[in-house]
Amino acid sequence: MSIEKMHMVNLVGPITDFDKLTKMLALEGYIQPVNALQEINSSDFVLKTSADNIEALMDVSYIRPYLHDKDYSISLKHMENLIEAQKAFGISEENMCEMTFDFDSIEKQLSEVYHEYKLLYKKFEDLKEKEQYLKNTYEALGFLKNVSLPIEKITAMKNFKVCLYKVPTPNMLKLKANYENIPSVIEAVYKEKDFVIFIAFTPMLLLAETERIFNSANCEEILIPNHYTGIPREAVVIVHQEITYIQQAIEKTQKELSDFLKKNYKIVRKLENSYELEQKSGEIKKSAACTNEFFYLSAWMPKSFIISLNTLLMSFGDRILLIIKDPDEITNKAITPPTMLINNKLFKPFESMVGMYGVPSYDEIDPTMFLAITYTLMFGAMFGDVGQGLVLLLAGFVLRNMMNRVNLGGVLERLGVSSIVFGFLYGSVFGSEKVINALLIRPMEDISDILIGAIILGCGFLIFGFILGITNSVRRKDIKRGIFGKEGLAGFMFYIGALTLIASIFYKRSLLPPVIWIIYFIFFLLIILLKEPLANIFLGEKVLFEEGAKDYFIESSFEVVETLLSMFSNTLSFIRVGAFALNHVGLFVAFSAMASMTKSGVTSVIILIIGNIVIICLEGLIVFIQGLRLQYYELFSKYYEGNGVVFNPVQVKFK
Repeated sequence: MSIEKMHMVNLVGPITDFDKLTKMLALEGYIQPVNALQEINSSDFVLKTSADNIEALMDVSYIRPYLHDKDYSISLKHMENLIEAQKAFGISEENMCEMTFDFDSIEKQLSEVYHEYKLLYKKFEDLKEKEQYLKNTYEALGFLKNVSLPIEKITAMKNFKVCLYKVPTPNMLKLKANYENIPSVIEAVYKEKDFVIFIAFTPMLLLAETERIFNSANCEEILIPNHYTGIPREAVVIVHQEITYIQQAIEKTQKELSDFLKKNYKIVRKLENSYELEQKSGEIKKSAACTNEFFYLSAWMPKSFIISLNTLLMSFGDRILLIIKDPDEITNKAITPPTMLINNKLFKPFESMVGMYGVPSYDEIDPTMFLAITYTLMFGAMFGDVGQGLVLLLAGFVLRNMMNRVNLGGVLERLGVSSIVFGFLYGSVFGSEKVINALLIRPMEDISDILIGAIILGCGFLIFGFILGITNSVRRKDIKRGIFGKEGLAGFMFYIGALTLIASIFYKRSLLPPVIWIIYFIFFLLIILLKEPLANIFLGEKVLFEEGAKDYFIESSFEVVETLLSMFSNTLSFIRVGAFALNHVGLFVAFSAMASMTKSGVTSVIILIIGNIVIICLEGLIVFIQGLRLQYYELFSKYYEGNGVVFNPVQVKFK
C-alpha cells in the first residue's frame, strides 16, 4: 500500500554520447522524460560550479531544444512489409532480444535485405498476375469452345468488333426481346442458371450505341485473347499447358521466397528490435535540450532504480554528470511527479479498479489495499455461497492463466474465495442451506441482524476512510480540509459523536447530558462552517474570506446541511450489503420453489442449474457494480481524489 518514491534526475554530457545513452536508458525502461528546457528555465536544473562541469556551465547560454532529425518512416514501412511476409508464409516466431545500436548500420542492412526480398516478391507477383491472366484467357476460350471459327479471324475483322459478354439471365431475355433495336449480331455460346455468355458482332460505326445498350443491361465484357491461333478448342489446350507451367514457376518462386525469409528471420527480427530502440530513443530525445557540445536531459525515475542508473553511467566514465533531486526540492509546481504503485501480488489486481476512478496523486496514500480488503469483504457478504464462489474462483483462474486477463481474473479469484468463506458462514452451497451448517448466521432467519451488521461494517469502513482522508490532507499540507473540513478532523469528530450518541440510545445508556451533546455537535458544525477563516487564522493569512464573507457564509451553510445529509446517507447506503445478502438467498428460494412444483426430477435439476447460472451471472454482476458504487461514492469521496499522473517510462518492448 505505497507509492514508489520518485526522484528528478538531470543528466549533462557530451553530445557525442547522447545517442548511446538514450538507447541504454530506453533498454532499461526506468525513466519518464520531462521537458529539459522547462527545467532549466525554472532554475531547477542546477549545476554546481566545478572543474568537471565548467564547460557545460559556459555552454548553457547557447542552449536550444534537441532536434531529432532522423527520418526512417520508409524504413519502418519496409520492416512492416517483411514482418507481414513472414507471417503470411507461416514462419514460426521466436523471442529475439538482439539489436544494433548503430543507425547507419541497420539502415544499410535493411536496404540490402529488403532489396533482395523485393526482387523475389516482384517476380512472385508477376507470375501470379500472369497466372490470373491465363486463367481469364482459359475461361474466355472455354466459353468459345463450340465456336469453329479460328481465333485469328474473330479478332482480325476490320469493320466489325467481336466481343464476348457475360450477362444475367433475366437481362439476356430482355436483350432477346429487343433484338431488332440492337445494331449487333448476338449469339449465346454458354449458359448457366444465373448468367449467359454471348458473342456479339458489332459494326464499328455503331459501336458506341451498342455499348450503351449492353451497359444498361449490366453486360460484363470478357476479353478475347488475340495472340492465339486456331479454333478456340485447340487454344484451350495450349493455355492449360501454360497455366500448369506458370503454377510450377510460382511454387518454385514461393519456395525461394519462403527460404529467403526463413534464412533472414533472425536478421529481420534484429532489425525490428533495432528500429524499436531507435523510436524509443527518439522519444527520450524529444524532451532534451542541447548546445553544440553538450546535451541536457531531465526525467523522473523511481528511487529503487538510482543504483542501476549509476551502474549504467559507469560505462561512460566521468563524461556524464548526474544531479538527483527530491520532488520537494523542485520549485516549478507545473512539473508533477508521476505515480508508480507498489503492491504485493495479493492486492495488485485491484489496481485496475482504483485506476478506473483515477490514479493516486504522488502525495496521496495508495488506496489499493484498503479497496481490496473492503471490496472483497463486501462482495463476499453480499454473495456468500460456497458453490457459486467456487465457480467465480475457477472463472478467475481461467481468465488469468488461459486468456491473459490478469487483473480481471485475479479480482474474480479473490472475490470467489471471499464468497466461499461467507458461504461457510451462511451455510449455503449453490443456494441450498441443507448441505452444511451455518458457522455464523443464516441471512433469512436473522434479517435484522444482517442489516444491522451491514451498517456496522459500513461505519467501520467510513471511520477508516476519514482517517485516510485526514492523513492525505496532512501530507498535502491542506489544513483547511484536513482539520476544519467535513472530510477532515472536524467532520470525523462529528461523525464519531453521532455514532456514539446513537449507540448510547440503542443500548439505553446515557453517556453525557443532552446539553453537552448539543454543545458538542454545534461546536464541530461551527468549525465546518468557519473552516476558511479558521484555516487562514491558523496559517497567519491576512485575508479571512477569499471571496467575501456574505458569499462564503451562504455557500458554507449549504455545506453544513450537506454534511449532515451525506453522513446519514453514506452510513445507510451500506444497508445494501445486507439487502443483497438477503436478495441472494431469496432469489434461489424462488427458483427452488419453481423446481419443487415440477413433477419431474430431471426438470427440477435443470431449473436449479439455470437458477444458479442466473444468480452467478446476473446477480453477481449487480453485486460487483454495487460494491464499486459503495467504494467510489461513499468511501473514495472521504479520502481520495485520484488526480495523479501514472508513471509511464520510455521502454523498448520487444516484439
